[in-house]
Amino acid sequence: MVDYKDYYKILGVSKSATEDEIKKAYRKLAKQYHPDANKNNPEATEKFKEIGEAYEVLKNSEKRSRYDQLGSNWKAYSRAGGAGAGWPGGAQWQSTGAGGGSSYNYSGSGFDFGDLGGGFSDFFEMFFGKGSDTRFQDFSSTFGGVGSGTKQNQRTGWRARRTAEKGQDVESKLAITLREAYFGTERSLRLQSSDGKLRTINVKIPKGIKDGGKIRVTSEGQKSASGGPSGDLYLIVEISPHHFFTRKEGNLYCEIPVTIKEAIFGATIDVPTFAGPVSVKLPAGIQSGKSLRLKGKGMPHLKSTEYGDLYAKIKIVIPEDMTEQQRKYLEDFSKIYNENPRTKIIV
Repeated sequence: MVDYKDYYKILGVSKSATEDEIKKAYRKLAKQYHPDANKNNPEATEKFKEIGEAYEVLKNSEKRSRYDQLGSNWKAYSRAGGAGAGWPGGAQWQSTGAGGGSSYNYSGSGFDFGDLGGGFSDFFEMFFGKGSDTRFQDFSSTFGGVGSGTKQNQRTGWRARRTAEKGQDVESKLAITLREAYFGTERSLRLQSSDGKLRTINVKIPKGIKDGGKIRVTSEGQKSASGGPSGDLYLIVEISPHHFFTRKEGNLYCEIPVTIKEAIFGATIDVPTFAGPVSVKLPAGIQSGKSLRLKGKGMPHLKSTEYGDLYAKIKIVIPEDMTEQQRKYLEDFSKIYNENPRTKIIV
């Protein structure tokens, strides 16, 4: 015994739904479960077929009327032999097998659902035979051409979409320096094709790209085994650590050494940047650990004309090797200024 199909419930409409309401419900569900939008999802494919089957019946006033007349008597009808056995309008149906009910074909034009991995359900074929498949025709305006044209073109087009699949995408790492990420750069890559030949391609790396950023090189992945387009090559950027700058998002950070004299009396110092040294006025009495902000001297933002900032952290350098005279000067200074900074610590 086959399972009963509640086509109204499948489309989510009432039994009194108008033709427009049925059509609207079908298109919404078909778009949601269409195989193109649910690749490698067999459950969605089955749902799409079920939706199409329900619409095949309910959009046709004659089939819908027969389906409504069937009602709760479908089991008795099934036991009686199916199509042609007392069914209203049964003259349109014919048995094609010994025993008066082994299989049934609709006299209208036939479309095999084999392209989707199976045809109409046993329930449908028991009462309607193998009718024409209009799921692609009615859905063409929604999905921009799927199912347009003749039924032969529909079958051929759908097979082509399934068999001529895109080749597999390929990922590869690409190491660059932080300076190259600042200015942007270009790489020449040697690729080996499936026939063993080597060829060279040039890849542009945009300025401002981040560590882990991807660069897509179209059609440079694996070739399609079914004649479809080649896959893409994705280059995963790895930015090498820099000896002076540290990057955090669009900002750069560094530690700038200054002398005791520069820290005490103030000075104008040069701070290195990728765009060249920038003169910065150091205020008198600046403390070690204080950061100076150089606006717009950080990393460029990807696909933008804006730049991040550079933060230069002050590091007061204590001389390691002093002469006797230098030590004497420092001792004389400590006699004048001998304030203990630790007295301000409160715990």
